[in-house]
Amino acid sequence: MKPWIGAVWVAAMAMPTQALATFSIIACDAEQSCGAAVATNNLAVGASVIDAQAGVGAIASQFETNPGHATEAFRQLKDGRSADDALKAVLAADGNFEDQDIGYRQVGLVAARGRGAAYSGVMAQQAAWAGVLTGDGYSIQGNGLAGAQVLTAMRDRFLTGKGPLADRLMAAIEAGEAAGGQTSGRLSAALLVRTVEGGWQDIDLRVDASATPLADLRQLFGMQRANEALGQAERAWRQGDKAKAGQQMAKAAELAPHWDRIWRRIARLSLTMGDLSQARTAFGTFAGLNPAWAQIERSDAFYAPIIAMESGSPPPGVSR
Repeated sequence: MKPWIGAVWVAAMAMPTQALATFSIIACDAEQSCGAAVATNNLAVGASVIDAQAGVGAIASQFETNPGHATEAFRQLKDGRSADDALKAVLAADGNFEDQDIGYRQVGLVAARGRGAAYSGVMAQQAAWAGVLTGDGYSIQGNGLAGAQVLTAMRDRFLTGKGPLADRLMAAIEAGEAAGGQTSGRLSAALLVRTVEGGWQDIDLRVDASATPLADLRQLFGMQRANEALGQAERAWRQGDKAKAGQQMAKAAELAPHWDRIWRRIARLSLTMGDLSQARTAFGTFAGLNPAWAQIERSDAFYAPIIAMESGSPPPGVSR
């Protein structure tokens, strides 16, 4: 080993370990839906750092994550403890996971009702910048950040945001990124919401590895919302509300303009509604995005009116 290499190695070993930076927001709304948004420069942050249960609460365990925190936290909250008392119990039961004590933890916890609670261990506080902000129904925490303005921007955007919990969480994490985000890079992001309705109303979106994780997460969120809008359009048509069906189809197209499946559904619903012009336009967009799938679809007799228009022939049942 060359002398200078050995000196660098010794110096590096003497330095405190710097965990990978993470920032997150967890919250519950008035209906007791609970969720979280998170971003980091580590892999697959949505698989381990955040968790939520409707009617119970939400948690983020970061800097050096302990995956057992969520189980204990939700058990405490279900027993009626406040977020603050539940967090104390979580830390007391940490168990030094992976031989790291609570000095390596940064944890945020919120109950379905009440003020959020957060903790930053002594090692977490040694990150480039680390801190927490809590309030009624939310907790925001981060480490390795550009500064306090990251968390402040997240709080302000969340508190002034409109719409469902998922929209407010997504806007908050984006505000943190715009305020400087992490100082050591970006790799993954996630958005999680557990609703009281459950099922398809829940949101669990993850970008596991990307140079632009939050931009990719926004795209996925748009696709989710587009899918919801198409569902509303189809229900509106079945209920005889053609105007609403049209509005929801337009919304879906705006939210996910590059998703072939959305344009296929718009084409099919437009045909069902008897709007051949819109169906043809939508099918053309679909074909441009996915020619192979469109070719398969053309073999379905359902599309005969569109095929006839493409060939210059009158649609079935229509004479020149």
